[in-house]
Amino acid sequence: MTKKQVYIIAGPTASGKSGLALDLAEKIGGEIVNADAFQVYSGLQALTARPTQDEMRGIPHHLYGYMGNNDQEDAAGWVKKAAEVISKIEHPIVVGGTGLYLSVLMEGISPMPEISPEVRNRVRSMPAQIVVRKLGEEEVPLDIQRQRRALEVLLETGHPIEYFKNLPKQKFLDVDFKTFVILPHREELYGKIEMRLIQMLGKNIVGEVQELLSSSATGGVINAIGVKELTDFIEKRCDLPTASKNILIATRHYAKRQRTWFKHQMPAETTYLEKPDLDKVLTK
Repeated sequence: MTKKQVYIIAGPTASGKSGLALDLAEKIGGEIVNADAFQVYSGLQALTARPTQDEMRGIPHHLYGYMGNNDQEDAAGWVKKAAEVISKIEHPIVVGGTGLYLSVLMEGISPMPEISPEVRNRVRSMPAQIVVRKLGEEEVPLDIQRQRRALEVLLETGHPIEYFKNLPKQKFLDVDFKTFVILPHREELYGKIEMRLIQMLGKNIVGEVQELLSSSATGGVINAIGVKELTDFIEKRCDLPTASKNILIATRHYAKRQRTWFKHQMPAETTYLEKPDLDKVLTK
């Protein structure tokens, strides 16, 4: 039996992957599945570049804005939802720039234990230095979200998170992935990032962050690029041009990390594109 074909359209931020995915969906009657870690949250639509209804062109979109602003999604949670959605779509097109999400979708993920609400709330309330201290001699991840995750697993099970990472991976789909990565030249990409930031500033991203702060959000959305920088402006620690410059710098650094990941971590059969090219996608 022929396996279902699933398109993966990936690339760094502002590379044009969403537009290419839309063009492909129109051509083949496809539906789009989000693989961007920040577009899963309901807040910050403009700041995270989550597509509007008009931008969706009437094409079904899945896994956008389904998490609340006090919630925390991870790769394991996302891939279970994505696999269920993909299994129901005739022509799925997965689009996004979160390499970890794409990796677990294609390669599977080591089984992780369920964390009780009591342990999760306890760890979330701990200051960062306490989290690191309680991890003790365990290998400590670099960022606080992964540190908290590691401590949750340790407190819940008594085993370090590495114990579970070394277990055989669980795959969620038996499909044929066709993977495409858009990697524009660096200066061209940086120019696109700057243009998109200008467009975002015209869409009241300051108001979005103000609303997020007013709601005392605690979920993963608060880590989106632009929240810290615009919070500094809102709380009068800098002016708007400085905040905008800081967003631009942070986005460029993020895009650089994405480029590195996509160059070295995607499957060997991945097709790399310098620009969105529907003809190459259709003929590959």
